[in-house]
Amino acid sequence: MKINILNNKNFYFTLLIILILILSFVLIKNVDFYILAGAVFFLAFIFFWFYPQIGLYLIAFLFPFNYWEIVYGDLNIPYVDLLALILFISWICKYFYLIIIKKEKLSFDKFPGWFLMLLFVISGALSLMNVEREFLGQSFKYLLRPIIFFYLMYIILPYNILNDFKKLFNTFKITFILGIGLCAIGIWSILFPPFIGIRRAVPISLFGVWPLGTNHNSLAEVLVCLVPIALILYWYEKNVLLKNIYLIGGLFMAGVTFLTLSRSGWLAILVELLVLIVLKYRKTAKRYLTSYLPYLFLLLMAPALYLMYQLATSSVIITSNLSRTKLIEIALHLFREYPLFGAGVGTFVDYVSQTSWFIVEYGNPLDAHGFIFKTLAETGIAGTISFLGLLIYIIYRLTSGYFKFSNTLYSWLLLGMVSLGVGDIFFQLFSTNYYLARVWLPLGLALCALKLCDSKLAKKQI
Repeated sequence: MKINILNNKNFYFTLLIILILILSFVLIKNVDFYILAGAVFFLAFIFFWFYPQIGLYLIAFLFPFNYWEIVYGDLNIPYVDLLALILFISWICKYFYLIIIKKEKLSFDKFPGWFLMLLFVISGALSLMNVEREFLGQSFKYLLRPIIFFYLMYIILPYNILNDFKKLFNTFKITFILGIGLCAIGIWSILFPPFIGIRRAVPISLFGVWPLGTNHNSLAEVLVCLVPIALILYWYEKNVLLKNIYLIGGLFMAGVTFLTLSRSGWLAILVELLVLIVLKYRKTAKRYLTSYLPYLFLLLMAPALYLMYQLATSSVIITSNLSRTKLIEIALHLFREYPLFGAGVGTFVDYVSQTSWFIVEYGNPLDAHGFIFKTLAETGIAGTISFLGLLIYIIYRLTSGYFKFSNTLYSWLLLGMVSLGVGDIFFQLFSTNYYLARVWLPLGLALCALKLCDSKLAKKQI
């Protein structure tokens, strides 16, 4: 992977000064934490002003690790969110600097889906009317972060910073390396299980930290998004060796996704495959369906399907399904009480914790499974429609973009992005993580890819 910026002497000079200054602060005894944090923030701000793509590359490598956090007193923030926040402040300051000093025009084109996102935020703000006084501050904070935060950090930043295909594909390559590392984690967890129970691919702890969390779905959720990226790299790579590495890596990621035994992951991978077949391989699929290959595939999948059947009928999964059903009942109850704007953003878990029969029966309070039930309960019909509108807008733009460029060099890129977008959103029908980097950064990259294709078309038409 070639990154031109690494050949720039000014880059190394700037980096050296920053490292020396940070080291100086670290070596000073009794330095106040907030002074050190402020100094690091300022230096990172300056660095990202000149080299914002480096910040985006770091975010792309860290985006699944929402549980790797800085903890200091009452402050806790994932490293990826902190990095994104500094990068966003640097970018937005530079953006307004160019508007004020360089007389560039303010354009809403830099904020894709802003109107639908604004409607969702307004719905969330109106839902605060229904929040109990003791939870009002917590709910308002939830509106700021993660709801507004995810859009600004993981849609706006990649959409604006990755301004050419080279930077976009550098980001893809970084996520591919990340995906191989996550697969290694999954295989390690099968060989040396961190938990007693069903042997499957799950996150593991690194030096006492669980950066991905402990749930197998956290691993599957990320790999579902990285498989289409591996395929894009495979489709565009000309070097035969690298081409095979990307293909094997993509298959490896899909295989480890199946080894997580995540039902959501299995379905999402199959949905992504269905997207590829419908949009690109319909004729080829018909030929394969009339051959022996489907039967061979079913034969090879038989052990995995049997294992999934055994898992689905186990007492653990039956209990999990019952708890999900009860959570849906609670969500619908809240929706019936507050149908227009919901019970308040970020309040669902609090309501579950106050539901004594659920705690007695199932233990710790859980969040709603599936974003539809989450938004219905917390933001009502107004928030659900606007959030669904944002997701539909993303898929519509990607799909229409694919058809626009179906006979061009960019068709494979947008095919992969449509598959990624559909798989990512489909997973959220069953997940509990709706506003995290692992959900929205892939969608931001997909919209960025579409923007770059449109800009190339516009240049050709001039």
